[in-house]
Amino acid sequence: MSSEAFTSRPAESVGFIGLGSLGTAIAHRLAASGRLSAVWNRTPGRSGTLTATGVRQADSPAALIRETAVVILCVSDANAVEEVTFGPQGLVEGAAQGQVIVDHSSISPHDTRAIAARLADETGARWLDAPVSGGPQGADAGTLTVLAGGGKEDFLRVEPVLAAYAGQCTLIGPTGAGQATKLCNQVIVAATSWGLAEATILATTAGIDAARLPEYLEGGFADSPLLRALQPLMTPGDTTSFGSRDYLLKDLDTALHLARSANCPMPVTAHAAELLRTARKWSSPLHNGGIVDLLSGPQPGGARPDDN
Repeated sequence: MSSEAFTSRPAESVGFIGLGSLGTAIAHRLAASGRLSAVWNRTPGRSGTLTATGVRQADSPAALIRETAVVILCVSDANAVEEVTFGPQGLVEGAAQGQVIVDHSSISPHDTRAIAARLADETGARWLDAPVSGGPQGADAGTLTVLAGGGKEDFLRVEPVLAAYAGQCTLIGPTGAGQATKLCNQVIVAATSWGLAEATILATTAGIDAARLPEYLEGGFADSPLLRALQPLMTPGDTTSFGSRDYLLKDLDTALHLARSANCPMPVTAHAAELLRTARKWSSPLHNGGIVDLLSGPQPGGARPDDN
């Protein structure tokens, strides 16, 4: 069936679970598009700005999926996905054949395949693993990249929904392929982040205006969206935040576990993960350029890990 055929069908009701910084940004885009019907969050009290626009607050994941055709998840880790799906009043208690769950959480391909298979066996509902790249700022701008794994028909069906907040959506392969690709993304992000921090310190040491590196390198091989977004935050003690580095570390650990199970060497990723663990002792994981603090040392009055 063609993408055009799915685009022409009436807009389906959408439910959303997981109102962290990324999830809230996505949910607001969905609400603005007129597609969002109801939300639910494990931590109460985060839906106020959405319910003020007429979006309903569901009593549970089961209640939410009973009144929607497509449910989108954006929660912290595999345990959270498992709880929302199979825990008390979870999705499994209300899901039925013909419904699609789109999971924007970043978890392991193995966990994704296990959850998808169990839900399909028990309810007939289908699963798309669809982690994203671009962060809350990308969601706000409607430019997220969606990396999907699952069935082609299900992907085409939800493409019009994803278009409310994504600029690029790709079906990469069967269930788990999206999660595997997101791990590749995170490996690149982590290694590049440390390269940016070291280049910033080197520029300062050499008497170059480090704040102008993105300008100086524009158009060259080192130019990238990550350079332009992250390098300006590489100032000791900078407290700019658009998401926690702890999520990146979680994904690196997942990637390393997968790699070791397949005897796939990843020495740079392992080193980057341990550097991130060390950097957490120098600055809050919410301070996105804070990894430079590990290289520059503590600053007078600088940010500490407990600064939120």
